[in-house]
Amino acid sequence: MSLVSITVCGVLILMFISLIKEWYSPELTVFLALSILILSGILPLNEAFEGFANPAVHTIALLMVIAYAAQKSGVVPIVLTKLLGNNKRISIVLLKIMLPVSFLSAFMNNTPIVAMLTPIVQKWGIQHKISPSKLLIPLSYAAIIGGTVTLIGTSTNLLVHGLLQQAGHSGFSMFQFTIIGIPLFLICLIYMMVFGHKQLPNNKNLIETYHATNKEFTIEVKVTPESTWIGKTIKKVNLRALHDVFLIQIIRDHNTITPVPHYEVIQANDTLIFSGNIESIMNLQQIKGLILTTPTEDLTIANKHNDNNLIEVVISHSSPLVNQKIKDTNFRAQYNSVIVAVRKKSQQISSGIGNIVIKPGDSLLLLTGKDFMKSWSNSRHFYLVSDINTPDISRPKKAKIIIPTLIGVILLASLQLLPILHASLIGIIVLIVTKSITASEMKKSIDWGILILIASAIGIAKAVETAKIPMIITNLLDFEKSVNLILLCFLIYFFTLILTEMISNIAAAALMFPIVFSIATQFGYNPELFSMIIAIAASCSFITPIGYQTNLLVYGPGGYKFTDFFKVGLPLSILCMCITVFLSVYIWG
Repeated sequence: MSLVSITVCGVLILMFISLIKEWYSPELTVFLALSILILSGILPLNEAFEGFANPAVHTIALLMVIAYAAQKSGVVPIVLTKLLGNNKRISIVLLKIMLPVSFLSAFMNNTPIVAMLTPIVQKWGIQHKISPSKLLIPLSYAAIIGGTVTLIGTSTNLLVHGLLQQAGHSGFSMFQFTIIGIPLFLICLIYMMVFGHKQLPNNKNLIETYHATNKEFTIEVKVTPESTWIGKTIKKVNLRALHDVFLIQIIRDHNTITPVPHYEVIQANDTLIFSGNIESIMNLQQIKGLILTTPTEDLTIANKHNDNNLIEVVISHSSPLVNQKIKDTNFRAQYNSVIVAVRKKSQQISSGIGNIVIKPGDSLLLLTGKDFMKSWSNSRHFYLVSDINTPDISRPKKAKIIIPTLIGVILLASLQLLPILHASLIGIIVLIVTKSITASEMKKSIDWGILILIASAIGIAKAVETAKIPMIITNLLDFEKSVNLILLCFLIYFFTLILTEMISNIAAAALMFPIVFSIATQFGYNPELFSMIIAIAASCSFITPIGYQTNLLVYGPGGYKFTDFFKVGLPLSILCMCITVFLSVYIWG
């Protein structure tokens, strides 16, 4: 093994460890690995940054904008709500959720679809006395499996398509994935309707749980005229330094101040609302001029309609809050909100909040200011999953432009009248000219972290090829033409799936591609066969909540445990593997 090969392997091992341990966000980890390979002289600049010029990356960015516009039209939630109706039979409910969601995911980015529909499904489940935890994993799985139906259904498909083209092949057409995707969807639907839903827990959602228990953790304190705090600011009385106690609201003359700024001056007869450890909160009665009172209502107390300010969010992988203690994030000032409860791995935590270390998938229950939705509704820091009516949904007349534009892009690419990149460019031009989307919305709609991850992963794949690692692997494994093709496909699917569950679907596909392409070239197999298998395997991530963005998105809101995904997802993963391998070998073998 040459020095170049050893160096690349060392960088890959470090990258794997960082991705698994979550030392940095996935896109930053892969970009750092690419940077090391550039600085070491292994990758020339023009080859290292080929990924950033790859048409697949540009196509994904354009489709993100179009999908965002479709999301803002407000049509999808309305349609799903009408479809759900009042039927409470769980198998029928799952059919009504999974069928339209899979269809939409075949043509749109599935992450915003799940983010958009999670509050709709939560609300419907609560209203009809069906636990949202019975519905949210099926919602995520439907979005994942829908992405396997078309070329544009997921960024993984487009990435593999782009790598094939980069290797000198024509790549896949729009509906070549459909041959595999439709059977996968049918088996997923039948599995969840008949067996899968029985393995799901029956959890309450975070807001319900908080309202049921918040009197144990939330205390009203009345400021009497004798208090030494009167006339002093929050900062001056050093409220922020109280151990395991957090000021979340001030009620003054039937008005609510939340979040409470450090410069707010305390007045006589103010009602201070504290959250935290109950024993620590009770120590407040030792302070002269403060009287503990009994709340007569839930958290909002002064105004029942303030429930609209109670918002549930899920921390994303790309959030700058990850691996930070809450007390070190300056959360109140940055987000104009306070954290009143945290859910980690299905357990609600409402005391000692400041010392909690934030991780991807954590659910935060926020008490927000009035401008929170306007400022953070499209943030990549977290996903909004509470029952909130977003105020800036496009008017119906915009939907009359946006939806036909999306359909037009799909038709142009499907009928092969234009390459998908050109069709997407036309769609963007229509949206801009008709003012259906603004420049600021376009910036918000693009997940730059995903694009950096994909482009960097393509560069890493080039380094793997340059270092001849695929050839080394095939020699070590002693592959021969006589090796059973079906067995080889099962191995490729299995290793891709394991990588996906450990790191990410995009990184797994990018790293596996040069290896399987080398095997195909060396032994005369059809490269499209192995490419299809790694694209499907990298997408069908059902076993863990961290393998795919949509699983992470429903992890907190559903109150799931890690094992819930394993129990439901493992049998489904085995079914998908068998269908994919046998159909792919029959068609491309």
